[in-house]
Amino acid sequence: MIKLALSAAIFWTFDFSLFANEIVEKPAVLFQMLKSNENWTSVAKKGEVTLSTKSIKDMSLVAFMAKQKTNIPSKIIQDIVMDVKNYGQYFNSAGEFVFSEVRRYSGAVEGYHLLPVDLPFMKDREYFFRVHTGGYNLEDNVSIVHWYLIDKPEKVQTQNTSKDAIYLDYGAGLWMAERADDGEYMLSYRLYLDPGGSIPDFAIELLNKMSVVNVFNDVLIEAGRRNYTEVH
Repeated sequence: MIKLALSAAIFWTFDFSLFANEIVEKPAVLFQMLKSNENWTSVAKKGEVTLSTKSIKDMSLVAFMAKQKTNIPSKIIQDIVMDVKNYGQYFNSAGEFVFSEVRRYSGAVEGYHLLPVDLPFMKDREYFFRVHTGGYNLEDNVSIVHWYLIDKPEKVQTQNTSKDAIYLDYGAGLWMAERADDGEYMLSYRLYLDPGGSIPDFAIELLNKMSVVNVFNDVLIEAGRRNYTEVH
């Protein structure tokens, strides 16, 4: 069973000059497939949340989408997803859910995540990611947040983490807000993540299925709490 938890603190040292002129190409084709509403297949529904899957071209794994109608201001959702340093306070459905913020700048945040794999002969997974407000390109006017995996910065050092973890290099996610006729909107979280290595496909898809639903629900819970506080 893969645990989204850290047993020890993560400490960081940075040489911020390495980020100064860094340009990372976004996975535009993957974003385009995630954003399209075509070819999604509904596979489950729990309460008001619908879970769907979609085949991704040239990939053995599927993408996942959780969606639900809501009237919570999308700006609240956006603020929560961009608040990487406090993810541990929001994401509780899968147990302890710890990320570390690496760098924050105008409109974007970079972070790190270690996924310990509690299986014999299986290595841990880790990745750095970048999350942005708004759409992934100029034509995307419905995404309120997008994120994607980035290369491991050479000069960023971690302590008390797995020394031989497999580094993930292909994955992305979209938070979308599509307006409905009744004044509400359809909120969706769409995810594709390949953990790599020798984990069986069925285990990977189970992990991603649990992850997308748990993250989606936890964000809605926190958003509902913030919205209630604002109106009372």
